[in-house]
Amino acid sequence: MSQRFKYKLSYLFLLGLSVLAIDVANAAEPLVSLKDMVEKTITSNPEVQARYHKFLEAGYEQETVRGGFLPKADLVSTYRKQEELVKNTSNTQIPRMNNELVLRQMIFDGFATSNEVKRLGHASRVRYFELQSAMQSTSLEFVRAYLDTLRYQELIQYAKDNYVIHKQLFDRIQERVNAGVARKVDLEQATGRLALAEANLFTETTNLHDVTARLQRLYGELPPATLQVPTIFNGNLEPTSEAALKVAYRQNPDLLSTIEDIQAKKNEIKTNEAKYMPRLDLQARKNLGTSSDGRYSNSAADLLELTMNFNLFNGFSDKNSISTAAQKLNGAHDQRDKACIDTRQLVTIAYNDVKQLTEQRGYRSQHRLSIENAREAYRKQYDIGQRTLLDLLDSENEYFQAKRSLANTEYDLQLAHARTYAGQGELLNKIGAQRGNLPEYAREEYLDNENVCQAMAPVQMQVDKASLLADAKPLSNIYPSMVKPVTPVASPAAVAPPAAASTCNVQAITDRVNDWASSWRQKDADRYFRFYADKFAPEAPLDRAAWEKQRRQRLSTNGKIGLKIEDLQVSCDGDTGKATFKQSYTLTTFKIKKVADTSCEVCNMQRTPTIAYQDSANKELQFQHESSDWKITRELVK
Repeated sequence: MSQRFKYKLSYLFLLGLSVLAIDVANAAEPLVSLKDMVEKTITSNPEVQARYHKFLEAGYEQETVRGGFLPKADLVSTYRKQEELVKNTSNTQIPRMNNELVLRQMIFDGFATSNEVKRLGHASRVRYFELQSAMQSTSLEFVRAYLDTLRYQELIQYAKDNYVIHKQLFDRIQERVNAGVARKVDLEQATGRLALAEANLFTETTNLHDVTARLQRLYGELPPATLQVPTIFNGNLEPTSEAALKVAYRQNPDLLSTIEDIQAKKNEIKTNEAKYMPRLDLQARKNLGTSSDGRYSNSAADLLELTMNFNLFNGFSDKNSISTAAQKLNGAHDQRDKACIDTRQLVTIAYNDVKQLTEQRGYRSQHRLSIENAREAYRKQYDIGQRTLLDLLDSENEYFQAKRSLANTEYDLQLAHARTYAGQGELLNKIGAQRGNLPEYAREEYLDNENVCQAMAPVQMQVDKASLLADAKPLSNIYPSMVKPVTPVASPAAVAPPAAASTCNVQAITDRVNDWASSWRQKDADRYFRFYADKFAPEAPLDRAAWEKQRRQRLSTNGKIGLKIEDLQVSCDGDTGKATFKQSYTLTTFKIKKVADTSCEVCNMQRTPTIAYQDSANKELQFQHESSDWKITRELVK
């Protein structure tokens, strides 16, 4: 056995031991699940903790006010020096020193205490849902950083492989240039490609460093070296965005907190109304001892009394306090409406991203597979002299970009699921994580009664690829060299001509009518006017400018627009179409009304919907194909 062989054998043995040690160390490190990491985050994260203490604070505040139902005991000690205007007779002198035990019990305060306890109970639930919202948002931010960490770990490996291949091919090209069998310009191009591969590797390592810092901020410590690949975000979503919105409107914590705030503001009005009612208190005094000069005076006697306090005039302060609470109630309703809008935007965008990225994933996967096959074919063709080393560099770079695009799509899809669940208030449930020591509140009826959100999502755009190809210019117009010779057909009559893109289609006209109505309901004026052809002329006496001004004013009116289409009939005639239907139109506004007849100006305020305007008519819309779409040329009211 040669000495060189012994050295090589020893080296392989030591290398095997080191690899085994690394594997043992990695195996010894326990794998922390995503569920455990999320639970640690929502338990120790400072932002979540601040919300948790706000929730506890609200509970103690309610208990503080609840103490108003219980009696109060005070020990009162007095010492006085009073001028003697008359001589003390029959021991009527007020004691100079006195100690009394005073007991007070509220009998009736106009229900101020009970309403204040209810208000603070709703305020406590507001803080509870704000805590839930903080846990959902923090968990979503954590999941985003978690997925990005996995993303960049994978992209770094792709960048490493890409750099190695570029360096090996660069060395081969450099050898050929030095040998005089390749051009120097090839080496310059390979040098630029290698520099780009090095830059890509450096970029991915920087991205991993930054996202690890993000994860550390949320998690509280550096994440473990090995992260669990999540699969919980591939669960079944609702079949439509409207169905996903209904789930969100039922349990989104931001929305529920605004509804609880509405109830709190209603109880605040009732609390302020109590100032218009009398207050009754029962008070008992027990004299514990007097000075010698007043031991037997009348002031030393025990006392039991019932007192009433009825405020007759307070400078209009009570009235203004009720008006202030009423405006707070209006603001609470506005915050509820804003929460509806924000929730709809978050959920519909995330849901649409899930659908779009799911379809993109198939295309990206096919792209990666095709480029991988082409890359392998380039290598085989290079072996037989049909490809150059620069061709191999091109295929490697395109393969690297295809892998990156597929990986990014995969992680973006996971994140889109997480965003949808967070908007629905379901993210923690999907992960299986929870925070202990939190109460479970029963769902109250007012949570549904005060929820006026409508699950109406924008229509997801569907690209008609067949129409795109039908409307496209022939390839021969762009590349004359690609003109194909015309092959005569045996029987022209046997082949039916393809349907023109401008031929009327009942389904296409039906979809346009529904989209037209949807743009009116959503008050989207710009989208609404795009349904009308350039040559559209409204019915007399309005011209086009006056008609557009009138429609914009109607779409900018405060309130909710309802537009219902019934008995829709569509007919086609060549390149024109006609739709007739019955249209029911309503405009709903919301007003603050009193629900009780009391002496105060603003009492028991409640926001109620009011039909400000309603109308129904039979309409006819005439369509014509224009600018690759069906446009309205006439609108008739029958």
